[in-house]
Amino acid sequence: MLSTLPLSAVAATLSFSPSSASVASGQTVTVSVLVSSADQAMNATAGVVSFPNDKLEVVSVSKAGSISTLWVQEPSYSNSGGTVSFEGVTPNPGFTGASGKVVSITFRGKGEGAANLSFASGSVLANDGRGTELYTGGRGATITVGGAAPVPIAPSAPTGK
Repeated sequence: MLSTLPLSAVAATLSFSPSSASVASGQTVTVSVLVSSADQAMNATAGVVSFPNDKLEVVSVSKAGSISTLWVQEPSYSNSGGTVSFEGVTPNPGFTGASGKVVSITFRGKGEGAANLSFASGSVLANDGRGTELYTGGRGATITVGGAAPVPIAPSAPTGK
């Protein structure tokens, strides 16, 4: 006789914070990549962020404040390819929670319009000794790039007679 064991609902996602932002052309905005693994501890996160390189360019990628302290692949980016890649490890006991910061990406507005950020690929592995895949998907974000930021005009000096 076969018995079936109940499967627990185990899921992990990647997302951006904020999920929407506005930036003027030439100005910068920073977006964090977050992992959510509320049901089970995770200990590895990898992903490729995709962005429209006609509207945004990456200025920097930061690991400051990350839940990952070991990096299989240092965070890197390609402005020509419109991608940001990362692959980090969170040591024992791993991370369980709703919004663990993996990396922060600083973008500069380049071309006007809506720039959609998405995950071209993602992986979140369980801290279970087997590296069970927990990733169920990613949630995108939108950065709206507006016209150039206004340049302050210095008041003209009064003219005397």
